[in-house]
Amino acid sequence: MLKVPTLVVVAMLLWQLPAAAQSPSEPPAADSSPWTFKLTPYAWLTFMSGQQTVRGRTVNVDTNFVREFSSSESLVPVMGYFEARWRDKISLFVDVLYANMTAGAGGTRNFFPEPGVAGWVAASTALNYETLIVEFGATYEVVKVGPTTTNGVGQTAFDFLMGGRYWLQRADLTLTLGGGVNVNTSDLQFSADGSRAFARSGNVQWVDPVLGFRVRHKLAENQDLSLEADLGGFGMGSRISAQAVGTYAYRFGRSGSVDWSVVLGYRALYVDYSRGSGNDLFRMNILQHGPIIGVNARF
Repeated sequence: MLKVPTLVVVAMLLWQLPAAAQSPSEPPAADSSPWTFKLTPYAWLTFMSGQQTVRGRTVNVDTNFVREFSSSESLVPVMGYFEARWRDKISLFVDVLYANMTAGAGGTRNFFPEPGVAGWVAASTALNYETLIVEFGATYEVVKVGPTTTNGVGQTAFDFLMGGRYWLQRADLTLTLGGGVNVNTSDLQFSADGSRAFARSGNVQWVDPVLGFRVRHKLAENQDLSLEADLGGFGMGSRISAQAVGTYAYRFGRSGSVDWSVVLGYRALYVDYSRGSGNDLFRMNILQHGPIIGVNARF
């Protein structure tokens, strides 16, 4: 699978925007349509920790996007978000995330049972973790508070969120063993390495129902804050899943009917899912979190 240089893609999007974009403070032209649309491709630079069990074998996971720079097929998890909002009251959204990451651990132990005799034992584990997550749902603005202004500056909106989160997971666990003994007195040497054991989960998929809320605050005419939190699973898919996302958007220009913004934020996503038992047990108890950066097009 080809590597996905996400940061390069985001940089190209920024570079190709019209240089003569209008001033960020210029208000958008009046539009009679009740619909507005938002498209946001962005990169999620993740730290991942927890435990992954494949075919009854458990490995601890502790990795981040820096370690993945050279080893993963997908350089960083890639996210794309699309939202359609009606009269600034009701919205429909879909959020797609794909990641392919590798985590590993290992060590070597030396031993000297007798003079002239030396030995070593080494073991390492490697986990290849591939995931596709698709979130979908709707939000409804319950209340909006703050000063009544034409541009909405200073107002805070509270939205109720309801939807689902589809998971498709695949994990391959590899255990590699090696060892050797050197007997110097008799020039006898023995070594063995390369013994491997594999555990493959195959495709594991489920859907979590999701309930949550979103808070939107307009800092300035061209600056917006958003905070979202949700809970999912409730034993109907995973045992529990939870997510929190905070973003800051700065509108820096306008091209035709499209407002362009840079988006900075932080996202955390936790899931605890299990299926099967014994040698057929698959369990995913993972926390992913990290900064996000992207470009938002609103039209």
